[in-house]
Amino acid sequence: MSRKKFMIIPAVIVALNISAFSNISAEELTTEDILTTEYTNKVDGSTTKKELIKVLNDIEENPKVDEISDNSKIELVEDVFSNVDEDTVSEYQQDKLDEVSDILNHEVNIGEEYYKEEFVLSDGSSVELSSVDISEDEDEPSLIQPRSVSFGPYRNETKKYGDRRYTATVKLKSVGVTVATLNLGNHYSVGTYGLKMRYCSIGGTNGTVVSAVDASCNVTDSKAEKVGYDMNATGTYKITGYLNNGYVDLHSTIKLHSWNKTKKSVYVHQKYKYVD
Repeated sequence: MSRKKFMIIPAVIVALNISAFSNISAEELTTEDILTTEYTNKVDGSTTKKELIKVLNDIEENPKVDEISDNSKIELVEDVFSNVDEDTVSEYQQDKLDEVSDILNHEVNIGEEYYKEEFVLSDGSSVELSSVDISEDEDEPSLIQPRSVSFGPYRNETKKYGDRRYTATVKLKSVGVTVATLNLGNHYSVGTYGLKMRYCSIGGTNGTVVSAVDASCNVTDSKAEKVGYDMNATGTYKITGYLNNGYVDLHSTIKLHSWNKTKKSVYVHQKYKYVD
């Protein structure tokens, strides 16, 4: 799927500056006030993309940022972006979307029921990839154990006959806060017919003021009736905001690799990737 990338800049938030504190004593200044002043004074209309990325990295690494609330962290980042020229922000957003796409396009074989891996981007933010395949009547785990692998996710597993749910998740994080979650649920069945995709879902997908998300999904191939066949679903995510801006498409594949009719089980290959 090919889609032109675009940019939407939210309404400008007036950044705090030193003059705002001219009549406030040092004792009255909060950590949020001090951090906002420090970092908004480091950027302006002439700030380059490289300089912006450096400021964002500094925020990510500053231990004082850990002391403020998640909402305050997001507001701090938003205030920084509001002081930067729109063209610079647009250039930054496109490069970041390309970084995310590169990560989603790498694959590695894994064979665990739960999988999670996190990757740090050039601006200090991160992308967390995870996947889980469970029986349809099970609840998804609240904690997915990390795996020591380079990239993913790509799964190879045996599945017994029955209804199952394969969920692929991408989380975009900034200053330790999840600013957007992209979910693609594949609800499928295993049986005497092979594999059948019943429907897809985007439940659990959400965003924030700095990365709003509008999502939809559709099943593009609903059956894998023979060994070697696969079925697919695609999730489309429109992200708007300072930190992430543009479209991300997640394409899932569940392939029937082998079939043991005596044991009533199949061996499947599963993966999801970014599609441009």
